[in-house]
Formats: sequence, structure tokens, C-alpha cells
Amino acid sequence: MIKKVLYFITAIILAIIGKLLLQGDYIPFLQWWVTIAIIGVIFLPLTTLIFGSFHDKGYLFSKTIGIGITGYIMWFLSSVHVMKFTEVSCIISVVISLLFNIIILLLKKKYKANNTQDNDSARTIIKDGTLNAMITEELVFFGVFLLFTYIRGFKPEAYGTEKFMDYGFMTSMMRSEYMPPQDFWFSGTKINYYYVGQYLATFLTKLSFVKVSYGYNLMLMMVGAFAFVLSYSLAYNVMLQFIKDQGKKIKLIPWLSGIIAGAGVCIAGNMHYPTYQWFEPAVRKFFGMEASTEKYWFPDATRFIGYHPETADKTIHEFPAYSFVLGDLHAHVINILFVLTVLGILFAWLSTRKAILETKTSILKEVFHPAIFLLAFFIGLYHTTNYWDFPIYFVVSGGVILFSNLVVYNFKGKAFGVTGLQGIFVFIFSEIICLPFTLNFDQISTNICLVVAHTPLNQMIILWGLPVITVLCFLSFLIANFAKKRREIQQAEHIKQRLAFFQFFETLSTSDLFIIVLGLCAIGLILIPEVVYVEDIYSGDYKRANTMFKLTYQAFIMFGISFGYIFLRLICFGKSLRQRAYAGIGLILFTLSLFYVQNAVNSWYGNIFDREGYKGLDAAAFMENEMPDDKLGTDWLNENITGTPVVLEANGDSYTDYQRISVITGLPTVLGWHTHEWLWKSDVTLLDERAADIQQIYSSTDEAEVRDLLDKYQVSYIYVGKLEEEKYEVINHDLLKSLGEVVFISPATAEKEYETYIVQIKY
Repeated sequence: MIKKVLYFITAIILAIIGKLLLQGDYIPFLQWWVTIAIIGVIFLPLTTLIFGSFHDKGYLFSKTIGIGITGYIMWFLSSVHVMKFTEVSCIISVVISLLFNIIILLLKKKYKANNTQDNDSARTIIKDGTLNAMITEELVFFGVFLLFTYIRGFKPEAYGTEKFMDYGFMTSMMRSEYMPPQDFWFSGTKINYYYVGQYLATFLTKLSFVKVSYGYNLMLMMVGAFAFVLSYSLAYNVMLQFIKDQGKKIKLIPWLSGIIAGAGVCIAGNMHYPTYQWFEPAVRKFFGMEASTEKYWFPDATRFIGYHPETADKTIHEFPAYSFVLGDLHAHVINILFVLTVLGILFAWLSTRKAILETKTSILKEVFHPAIFLLAFFIGLYHTTNYWDFPIYFVVSGGVILFSNLVVYNFKGKAFGVTGLQGIFVFIFSEIICLPFTLNFDQISTNICLVVAHTPLNQMIILWGLPVITVLCFLSFLIANFAKKRREIQQAEHIKQRLAFFQFFETLSTSDLFIIVLGLCAIGLILIPEVVYVEDIYSGDYKRANTMFKLTYQAFIMFGISFGYIFLRLICFGKSLRQRAYAGIGLILFTLSLFYVQNAVNSWYGNIFDREGYKGLDAAAFMENEMPDDKLGTDWLNENITGTPVVLEANGDSYTDYQRISVITGLPTVLGWHTHEWLWKSDVTLLDERAADIQQIYSSTDEAEVRDLLDKYQVSYIYVGKLEEEKYEVINHDLLKSLGEVVFISPATAEKEYETYIVQIKY
């Protein structure tokens, strides 16, 4: 009764705080949160089937599993032109998911009627504290989501860096009836990029009935909240499983383990921040050296190799905390939802393997296990959201499954056979899942090359020394403990001859095995860019930048989970003072890296304790101050145009203000950001041709030529504004206006040196 009262009071307090913080943005926030909560409840039957060993039955993972499956159903039906991508269709996809989960629930009840063990019944869930865990996690999720959303409100604009691209994906898909959407920066063609992550953001936007300008920021901050709570849940259950294996009951340690993992994935920076914010100034002061006059700038932690000092090997090594602060809704950021879900599924599956040792299970049941199906689904989804994660987590999953099978099948050949069959199934099923995407997609990067430059050792140590040493020390301590135990036990001759390697893995607990595989895979991802890189359009000094970026980003996530387990595993259960001392030192250094986010938030968002700096959640509101004439023009287009007619605007370089019309409206234009379209289309001559044609349309005096070009690209509207005036020195305004009807003129045009107007073309 006391817990129920505390839950109720906490919920009321959070609700009041939310209203005070978000004010007018609170209703869209609640709509989004309620939508996610409903999806999570709907998918509990499927989730409890997989996560039955978790203390919360995988409650938090039910939300991300639900987002993935319901969104996929809508995307698939739209891709095969069965249903249009509308709000009603999104609701229908949820109803389909509900029916699917009801079937699972009925099948589970039928099975339990013939089975005396009923570990998933509602009565058992309430009795064993699972319901309390679910309520607690929901309150934590709400609180973290609320906090992150409030911070985002101090800089909500989808403006700067690559936000134009991400927001443009969403606005264009809001107008799209079917998938794949039209390339809004290359009219007349389908988008040739991994867009399904932004599609899912658009799907949730439609499903929750919020404006797309709010959906952008709510999706980003929801991912940030999930990065914390999913990591928390996973590490909590990994530690809880270890404690159970030891026959102990310690409630505080799993909780602390979860907090460390959540912080490690979502909040921590790398050791670049402590090194250059504190350690280097301290060394300079100690030796009487001149202090640096430069203040720490948080992006430096992601642009260190090749920049400090300057070299011809410039790389990228970002991590989630930087992504959430910066605010770009990129594919690799959105996919954090599903990356953590796959890691959760892997450990949930691994936790059931002990039962295999006691019962005979057919190979078919091993291959077609529900968890394997779910793994295959998400790995297939990676093809469409962030392709780099497909090979990464195919290998990670394979590593966990292989070592588990080796233990289960006593290191015999059957283990490799079963693993091979599971791997083949995962690969084939994942290819089927992504088939509607791959049929409409041209591969961007395929060539793998040897690197010509390597990371200096000192930089490698600063960036990756702490996690790599932590994992290797943990592995060495486990090996040392095993060697000591092995010497102490009198063994028969035939046992002595058996490989110690096999014996070592047999003695590992489920939790130790999972973390070791995770940690070693992360180390592998750090080392791969030191050997090979994937060739793309980024050449010269940036050859291996994208490869290092995508691989080490996932390594950072895996290391964050590992921290949550290893530090407390050694401090609380270490066999020697040396083990506990190493873990304690590592934990202190890790704690220092958490202060990175405080520096980053202050630098990017300003003083978040000053409520007057709060701007709201509208990602497009920046237009009113930055581009007031274009704001009026895009408002007119959004209010008066349906469908996806082509609106011509001046094309420009990437990361500039050009393409603001197509981004804000979602209406396609003839040519967009140059570098991005070069990457997507892989043919710069196509871009050059369109760029020349656009210039001719704006500046030519030959009406027949202009009309031919407009007809070539099926242009319905021509937009003329400040950027068009700046790009094309001479614009033939009289000719452009004579091509049709001038449907919009900015009221402020007469007061400025340039005109802002829209012409509707008449053919």
C-alpha cells in the first residue's frame, strides 16, 4: 500500500513538473509519451515470451519492439502499395499488432493450461514485484524523457549541421503516400539513402497526432531517454543474473549497475574531456608552463585524431551524448533504440540456455526460437535504418550465440552446426525483412581498402584506453581465477588433457560470458579502422573517417554496458585487492567522463536553469528570426499546397541555408545539397547538369528554353528569395513572373533590396 501511494505521489509530482517546464509544449509531449506507452502495453505478450528471465519481463523493451514492428507493418504495406501512409493507416498497423499479440497471449494461456509452471501469469507478475518494477521504470522513463525534452527546448531548431537533411526527410514523408518517398532534393527520383529511421520518427508523429516540427525533437529526446533506460534495464538484469548464480540476494548492486550503464551509454563522454579540461592544465601548472588560453569546446572530443595536432588523417569518433546534445536526428542515432533492443534480446536468450543443458531440445526449436526470429527481424531492419549496424550486430549476435552453443553442446561439432543453421536463418530472414527496401536501393559503398594511416598510440590511449584496459583486465582476472581454481582441483588424466580454453568458458557465468563477448567485439570495432576502411566519396584526408565513426560509435555503446557490469562485479565480487583497486580506479576515471555532458549542454544550450531561455519544441520556429521572408513563403506553401508538386529553388552546397524551402515544406525541388546528393546518387555529372539547368531557368532571357527546362523537371512553382538573388547575379524577374501566376509576395519585399515571391507555372 505504501508503494502504491509513493508511485501515485511521484506521478503527480512529475506531471506538475512537466507542466511547469514545458508549458504550452506539454500536450504534444504527453501525446507522444501516451502513444509509446500504449504500444509498449500492446507488445507485452510478445516481450514477456522473450524476456521472461528479466526482473521486469522486458517491459521497457516492449516499447522499442513495438515501435519497430508496428512501424515496419505500416512501412511494408505502404511499400507494396496496399495502404497509404496516413494517420488512419498508422492506427490500423497498431490494431494489426494488437491482434498478433492477442494470439500470442491465447497460445501462452493454452500452453500454461497444460503446464503447472505459470511464471508469466498476472498474479505471479504482481506477486514477484514485476509490476512494481514496471511502474518504477515507466516513471523513470517519463522523468528522463521530460528532462531531455526540456533541455532541447532551449535550442529546438532543425537548423545547422545536418539537421536540414534529417528534418527534410520527415517533412517530405509527411506528404508521401507510399514508400520509398520521393527524393526531396532530386525531384523525380526515389530517395537512395537509409531513410527508415526518419520514417519511424514520422510514423510516430502521425500516430501521436503532433506536428512534424514537434515530432523531430520529441523523437530525438525519446531516443536519448531510451538510451538511458534500456541500458539501465540490460545492465541491471545482467548483474542480477550473476548475483542469482552466486546464490545471493543483493538489491542495491543491480540498481547501481544499471545506473552506471545508463550513464555510460547516454551521458558519458570519452577521456578526451578529463584529459584536456583537467589533467593537461594541472600538468602545465605543476611544471610552470604557460596555461592554454582556449576554452574546452565539446565537439573536440569527437574530432581529435587528425585535428590535434593537424595531420592528413582526419577522423570522426562520436558517441551518443554528443549526438543528443548536437541534435541531428541521424540514422545511427535513431538506431540506438534497436541496437540496445538486440543486445537485450541476446542476453534474454542467453539466460535461458541453462535449461537446454537439462532438457533435450530439437535443432528446429533451436533455429526457430522466438528470440532468433526477433533478432533476425531487427538485424534485417538495420538494412533500412543504418546499414553499418547490420554486419556489426550480425557478428556480435553470432559471437554470443556461438559461445553459448559451445558450452551447451560441450564444445562438440554440433555447436558449430547449430550456430551455422541459426546464422543462415538470421541472414535469410533479415534479407526478406528488408527486401522492399533493397529492391529500390542502389548500394552506396562496397569497396574495402587497407588504411594508409594509423592512430597515434597516445591518442588511442586517451580515447579508448579506459574501456579497452577495463575489458582486458576483467578478462585477465577471470582467466587468473580460473587458472587458480584449476590447479587446486584434482582432475582425472583425460580431463587434464582437455583444452583449458574449453574449460575456461564452461566455468564462466552467463553474465560474465555476455560481457566478455560484448567487450571483445567492441575492442574489435576499435581495431578494424586501424587495418581497413570502406571507400566512399570522402577521400583525401577523410578516407577512414566514416568507417571509424560508424564502428567506434557502436563500440562506445557496448563499452558503456560493460562498464555497468565490470566495475561493480570486480569491486563487490573480486577475488583480490588488486582486482578491486583496478575497478575502483576505473570507476573514478569513468565518473570524470560524465562531466562532459555538463560542459556540452552549457556550451550548446546555455543556462538551462534560466527559464527565460526556453524557446519551445518547434523545430521550424527559427525561420521567423533567421529567414522571415522565407518563413512567410513556406507558410503559404504549407497552407495551400497538397501532394508533392515540384518547387524550384536555388541549389547550394551542403551545410548551408540553401534548400530551406524543400526542408520546411517537404516539397521536392530539382537539386539539393551537393555533397549529400553526390553520396546518394554516386554520379556528380547528374548534379552538374541539374545545377546548370536551374541557373538557366533563373537567369535566361529565352522563354522557350526556360519553359522546356521547367517541363523537363515538371516544375509547378518557382520560388524567388534572398538566396536566389545572392546565387544568381541576374535574375530575369519579368520573365519568371510571366510564366504563370504570382501566388505569393512577401509583404516586406518593398522595403528590401531583393524580392521574395512564388510563381505558379501555367503550361
